[in-house]
Amino acid sequence: MRYWVQFLQHPLKAPDYASIDHSRLIDATGDRSVFILDGRNSQETMRTDALKQAQRMEHWQKYPAFQLCKGDRLFNETKRGPMQRIVYPVNI
Repeated sequence: MRYWVQFLQHPLKAPDYASIDHSRLIDATGDRSVFILDGRNSQETMRTDALKQAQRMEHWQKYPAFQLCKGDRLFNETKRGPMQRIVYPVNI
């Protein structure tokens, strides 16, 4: 199995980060919108790794949420975890 993080974005540019409607988020696009995870780790470690990646990117891209995904091939997911919001600044 493969595990990855899919970062999510608002379908339109929101005028204010605090006003984003988290119920209408879509998969983000771009080379940093997906982060490959080590499948040997626990779900909590994968979540922490996703937050560390968001922390590294927060200076140029602030994704409002992410989902942990699992599948036999990348982008062919068999399971998507619940949406998890990212609160900036990220403190791990």
